[in-house]
Amino acid sequence: MVGPKRELKVSLLKTIKRRVYPTASQYIIRAELVEGVLKNTDKPFRCLFADNSPFTHYLLRKIFAEPVRIIKKRRIWIPALKKMLHSSAEDMDLCIAVLPRRYEPEFRGLYTFRGQEFVRQIIDTSGTWDDVRKRFHRKKREISNNLAGKYGLSSRISTDEKDFDFFYHRMFLPHIKKRFRDFSVIDSYEEMKHFFAKGFLLLIMSGDQAVAGSLCLVKDLALVFRRAGVLDGNDDYIKGGAQMAIYYFQLRLAKEYNLGRMDAMSSRPFLDDGVYRTKREWGAAVYPDHDSNCWVYYFIPRRSKRVVSFFESSPAIVQSGDGLIGVVGSNGCTEPSDQTRKDLVKRFYAPGLEGLLLLSPYPSPPVVFPFKDYKPSNH
Repeated sequence: MVGPKRELKVSLLKTIKRRVYPTASQYIIRAELVEGVLKNTDKPFRCLFADNSPFTHYLLRKIFAEPVRIIKKRRIWIPALKKMLHSSAEDMDLCIAVLPRRYEPEFRGLYTFRGQEFVRQIIDTSGTWDDVRKRFHRKKREISNNLAGKYGLSSRISTDEKDFDFFYHRMFLPHIKKRFRDFSVIDSYEEMKHFFAKGFLLLIMSGDQAVAGSLCLVKDLALVFRRAGVLDGNDDYIKGGAQMAIYYFQLRLAKEYNLGRMDAMSSRPFLDDGVYRTKREWGAAVYPDHDSNCWVYYFIPRRSKRVVSFFESSPAIVQSGDGLIGVVGSNGCTEPSDQTRKDLVKRFYAPGLEGLLLLSPYPSPPVVFPFKDYKPSNH
């Protein structure tokens, strides 16, 4: 049994660590060289991760097909990463580092691509409801034709604290824990309550039962979609249209309030990320995260088939000048045909992206497909 003095010591150490960490993380980072098999391939892959954020945990789950092997693990001064990149160049396929913005001049010229931990997604709700629907992907347009009738769902607005408690404990927590498991970044009850005090809940109803909901507020003439949840994280409700109904009824609400956009908040910066794709299918445009104080750097020691496979299985959104561009890998398409170009553009087009960069193994040069002249149709 732990005595009071021991408990006090542990509590004090945790408090000191919590207060010191924000400052220390500006100078020291975790560096891990890991090896595993890329998802959807049989290729072994070595990646050096350098960061103090949950981004590495997200990537480990996204990139690798099975638990990875940690080859090296240490904490280093951020400027020392340059030396580590040089000494480890032959031992790794890629390095992904999340560093405070102020270090950018030190690493300029060393990184291949620079992006962010998140991108922002905003849905244009200007014009008529038909104008809004035209921005949906084809399947979402079909669903929106009769979503309420097909699934028997409706919605209601609530500012009742009892509904908030039910939403937080029975919808939000179970849903996010089930979806992201050990990688969940969970807003506290107090954080969510703070936003609820400024906004409201949109509850999705099946008869008299609330089966899903979203925490919303109106800010700067936009409906802000803060957080969502499904009752007990139950897949049956998701299959019954509850998640789709959250987006549908929020967009209808934005039109009812005569708001020009719905702020769908942040998504991970990968073209195949499930959250990113869902928002895009409902018409979201993509923007940089101007509130971020970090850059995500992709250091590529050599353009090998394995690093191309990484961007083939995890096409990333990175900075290009003042805008954003998608980086897509292709080991079997060094000289893309017109049809290949059309297929890739149609698959990954999103308002806010300048285009795609197709990465092939060296010596084939990267090929840029601009979105400037692309006119999306019923895709």
